[in-house]
Amino acid sequence: MRRGITALEVLIVLVICIVGAGLVVMLIARTREKAQNVQCRNNLRQIGKAFHAYHDNSSADENLRVLPPSRIAEGYATWAVLLAPHLTKESPLLQWEQQRSYFAQQQDVREARLIAYFCPTRLRSDTLSQAGDADHGHFPGGVGDYASVAGDGSAGHDWTGPYANGPLVFATVVDRQDERILKWRSRTGLASLKRGTQQTLLVGEKHVPVGHHGDAAFGDGSLYNGANPASFARIAGPGYPLAPAIDAPFNNNFGSCHRGICHFLMADASFKAFANDVDPAVLGKLARRGD
Repeated sequence: MRRGITALEVLIVLVICIVGAGLVVMLIARTREKAQNVQCRNNLRQIGKAFHAYHDNSSADENLRVLPPSRIAEGYATWAVLLAPHLTKESPLLQWEQQRSYFAQQQDVREARLIAYFCPTRLRSDTLSQAGDADHGHFPGGVGDYASVAGDGSAGHDWTGPYANGPLVFATVVDRQDERILKWRSRTGLASLKRGTQQTLLVGEKHVPVGHHGDAAFGDGSLYNGANPASFARIAGPGYPLAPAIDAPFNNNFGSCHRGICHFLMADASFKAFANDVDPAVLGKLARRGD
């Protein structure tokens, strides 16, 4: 005699379906997370190759080769602008006039965006700065999720100026006429990284608290504007730990949207992922160029 399906059997089937669907969702989420991690690492590899290309092309004399400065001068081009020719062949950013300030650039140049500067994990509603790139009004510009390493922020090494102890620092202006910078030079090169390229942090994912994307006051102004140091450079060391979460307070520090880790580009163009709770003193040693 055939009997009907009982309520218990229906319940069991529903539970199995719910558990199965949950596992599928988890698998999709983990697969997506893995893909985002891979893309972020690929971005850093591209940026690393661009740094080395800039370095190798800076001089025919190997002893005189330099890394780009973190910025040419207050309000002028940053490392992100200087690397552009080594990252893309077609972008308005290639038309940047290095003698002129950020505020004097054409709008399409200032607002150009390079995919290599964006981590796919960090969701943005817009890729232009929203506030803080100001000169008689806000001048929006392309933003980015990576920042150069300015050092460990220790006393006597102002991370925003020429005496920062990181691998990328403020340039020396050699010749300036009014608002034009006619000649400048970088202060660092791979040879100045005394810890070696494998043990020196060059670029990392910057921490921007949720709800403050695009705001220079929270280190997310235009990546190209040398007027706001935290928008293109950060520090790591005692007092400046990696942000433990996306809603952590802003502290001129590094931190990412990846779960539990923060990616860094090393000076040899490799990358390392550090746990968010890594000892800040360990990062501080790697952030300094002169040890």
